[in-house]
Amino acid sequence: MEERDTFQLAGLNPICLLQRLLRDGLLIIAAGLIAVMLALTAIQNLYQPQYTASATLAVSVKSSSYSSVLSNLSVSAEIADTFTQLFESNMFGEVAASQMGVSSLPGTLTATVLPDTNLLVLRVTADTPSDAFRTLKIMLENYDSVSEHVFQNVLLRELDSPSVPQSPSNPVNQSKILKMAFLGGAAAMAALLLVIAICADTVQTSEALRKKVDAPLFATLHHEAKNKTLRTKLKRANKGLLVTMPVASFRFTEEVYKLGTKLSYAAGDGEKKVFLVTSVAENEGKSTVAANIALTLAERGKKVLLMDADMHKPAQYKLFSHRPGRELGEIIRGTAECRPDYLEQYKIYALFGTQTNYDAAERFNSAGMEKVMDWARKEMDYVIIDGSPAGLFSDVESLADLADASLLVVRQDGISARHINDTIDRLNQCRSELLGCIFNDVRSLPFSNDHYGYGYGYGYGYGYHYGYGYGAGKTRHGEEPDGRA
Repeated sequence: MEERDTFQLAGLNPICLLQRLLRDGLLIIAAGLIAVMLALTAIQNLYQPQYTASATLAVSVKSSSYSSVLSNLSVSAEIADTFTQLFESNMFGEVAASQMGVSSLPGTLTATVLPDTNLLVLRVTADTPSDAFRTLKIMLENYDSVSEHVFQNVLLRELDSPSVPQSPSNPVNQSKILKMAFLGGAAAMAALLLVIAICADTVQTSEALRKKVDAPLFATLHHEAKNKTLRTKLKRANKGLLVTMPVASFRFTEEVYKLGTKLSYAAGDGEKKVFLVTSVAENEGKSTVAANIALTLAERGKKVLLMDADMHKPAQYKLFSHRPGRELGEIIRGTAECRPDYLEQYKIYALFGTQTNYDAAERFNSAGMEKVMDWARKEMDYVIIDGSPAGLFSDVESLADLADASLLVVRQDGISARHINDTIDRLNQCRSELLGCIFNDVRSLPFSNDHYGYGYGYGYGYGYHYGYGYGAGKTRHGEEPDGRA
């Protein structure tokens, strides 16, 4: 495999990154909730509420009248500032502690002077409301006996009495903290998911496919929903999106017909008539691509056989709502006549299967399969084979040896470029020619190259899930989790 510089910022599609975030939205929400629980635990264990009791005192000089003290604020402020230093000293603390019967005061003492006044505010902060109140009360009861040793001419008048504090003086806005914790946790998970998405090295743009993948870009097929109304979405009315359906948009039909035109050119003058359509993994839309290729070739008046050779999880009979009269597996075994069903509505011949066959590789290498292919080459103008995912099953290599050419369906932002190239290496070792990759289910911004670039495209937002225990999107046998094929 050719080594390539796989990571380039230009190869990232914002829509793909956004889809990943939406797809993993539950993880983002879970990360936010975990952050909330951690923040709540931290608050309960680390937060220590503090309670502050306060009282306001007026400082005056005993030898002066009250009015004269107020008129001389500078003298009173100087006295108050000195008293503040006294109050914050150990002298008050020792007296109060001895009266409370403790070795040290259960709180912190502070004293501040209100600017341009002779008012002194005393505060005691403690772990409990009662400790704060009791300590301040004792301090007020003893300031006279202490201050008289320092100031013989100072009078402190209590303007308001202290009360037991009702709420913490260092409140925590728990609601705001929990909201910030949720947003932080969700943002961290979103950032992690974006890093994982970038490092996943998936193919998100056609330009990235050209640079990362060791095969040419054969066509680009854009996204289109198969159920376009709420009613059909709820009922999952359409199992797949075929070009003949009334819900198909003009862009859808135009791009599918362009794809058929390009394939008919690649076929030449009968040089190639058997085409294998496969993918690397599940859920990439190969079955619908194969079905629509067959339909567009049939509308050209060609005799087209659509063979559902995915014996691990047949899908074509669901797309066309047609149960075959003869199973493909029985025809290969020789227990049923090699006579395909003719679907008159679609003007194609069909060899479908509905049963799971775990010996597909053995059957495709048998003489019975060779007889089926010899008959198909003689009777049909084109044979479109819907194969199993090449990255999961080895029987695709047998089909690639029987086909004239093969196409690899690569869904946008699905499989890493490394796995795609590994599958391409395997297909290149087979007898059939690998025409290139069909870049499928592409979503693009309005002004991106993928939106306006030259491509043959449609998309449909569906693929087919394989429930074998490989990769994501596993379901039980026979179930389609979102109606995709």
